[in-house]
Amino acid sequence: MKVWKAEEVVYRETNDTSIRALRSRQMKNFHLALMVSQGTPMMLMGDEYGHTRNGNNNSYGHDSAINFFLWDELDARKRDHFRFFSNVIKYRHEHKIFRHENFLSEKEITWHEDNWDNYESKFLAFTLHDKSGGDVYLAFNAHDYFLKVLLPSPPTKRRWFRVVDTNLESPDDLVLDGVPGIGKTYSIAPFSSILLEAKF
Repeated sequence: MKVWKAEEVVYRETNDTSIRALRSRQMKNFHLALMVSQGTPMMLMGDEYGHTRNGNNNSYGHDSAINFFLWDELDARKRDHFRFFSNVIKYRHEHKIFRHENFLSEKEITWHEDNWDNYESKFLAFTLHDKSGGDVYLAFNAHDYFLKVLLPSPPTKRRWFRVVDTNLESPDDLVLDGVPGIGKTYSIAPFSSILLEAKF
């Protein structure tokens, strides 16, 4: 095992598939959260392939792989990590619902949270409402166990399509056109997030 030490931070590379899968899923979760946020998102060079600075939070002075764009890493992750990142960006560009110029009003968002005072809660869900009826439901589960959630009813004559589930393997983790057949509930895996779109 390779150990990197930088300013009292220890970063360990690992071949443990479960740890690597969790790290990848968490990167997808954070990227999804960033891309569905209002305002201008900011990514760092290399986020699209999972670039690491090995725990160094101030790498400015390093003329090494810590700061280089690693093209071979990008090539190695084109079919999974990079595909997910680029498609989430594409989805954002295609949906104006993520680009409001003002703070969201009560008519534009519904929070599906009734546990705000519980500091142990690690779940968040909300629906962004679109004037045309193309609502988007998002849920983030940071618990270490599955949560079965009751989904809100989609707008009239529409049904939910699964666009993102970060717990699924590539390419099922993100399907731009959406996957039909979503019922009234959804089991959200530990440390994962979902995006559903209301469509005809």
